[in-house]
Amino acid sequence: MWFVPASALTLALAALGWWGIAAAAGQVSTWLLSRWEWTQDEAWLKVLTEWMLWAALLVMKLKLTKYVVLVVMGPLFAAVSEATEAQITGREVPFSWTRWLRDAVRGFRSAVLLASVEWTLTLVCWGAGLFFPILSPVTVPLAWLVGAWAYGASAMDYVWERRGKGARSGFMASLARPDVAWGIGIPFALWMSLPVLAWTVGPMMGGLGAAAASSVALTERGVGERGKVVLQDATT
Repeated sequence: MWFVPASALTLALAALGWWGIAAAAGQVSTWLLSRWEWTQDEAWLKVLTEWMLWAALLVMKLKLTKYVVLVVMGPLFAAVSEATEAQITGREVPFSWTRWLRDAVRGFRSAVLLASVEWTLTLVCWGAGLFFPILSPVTVPLAWLVGAWAYGASAMDYVWERRGKGARSGFMASLARPDVAWGIGIPFALWMSLPVLAWTVGPMMGGLGAAAASSVALTERGVGERGKVVLQDATT
């Protein structure tokens, strides 16, 4: 029964977030274009600039929408991740307001760290493709893969949180397991890359799948609190 209210909440928040981001992007585009004066011979350049601004702002809207979704839907994703791990290990963690507040602060720090790294690497890829167009066939997919890794790392972070890792140590743990991060993040990124789905059911379906998959992948591998591999029976 939780699916219906969760879907309604996701659609409402995604619509509001997308509308707000789109309005801001429209203002930025109008302001930038008004700063330049175009001659009749430069009409083609104006059209090209408009298309480039539209594409860049679209990517920015999708990326900003991602973090809006991760923040708003974070408690639901964390609950799914925890419930999945409980099904595998048979161990349940009792709810605590103190732990919840501590994890909320840690989650915010982790989100800021992930966003900073992702945006830095993405801007590097965009800059390389802009100044060296011949590299675009490489930089564009690379930028998308960076975003996919960030999706996977954000889902893995729910597991690192329960292992007692801080934001930085959780980030390093995800960085050390790129196969898991991409295996989890690429399906999530595909959900968030498709028009319409990206701001409707994509955030919830992609996020729930990634949260559950991260618990399955990392718990079956038996990642201990100190990063040591501990064999566990996934059927217990």
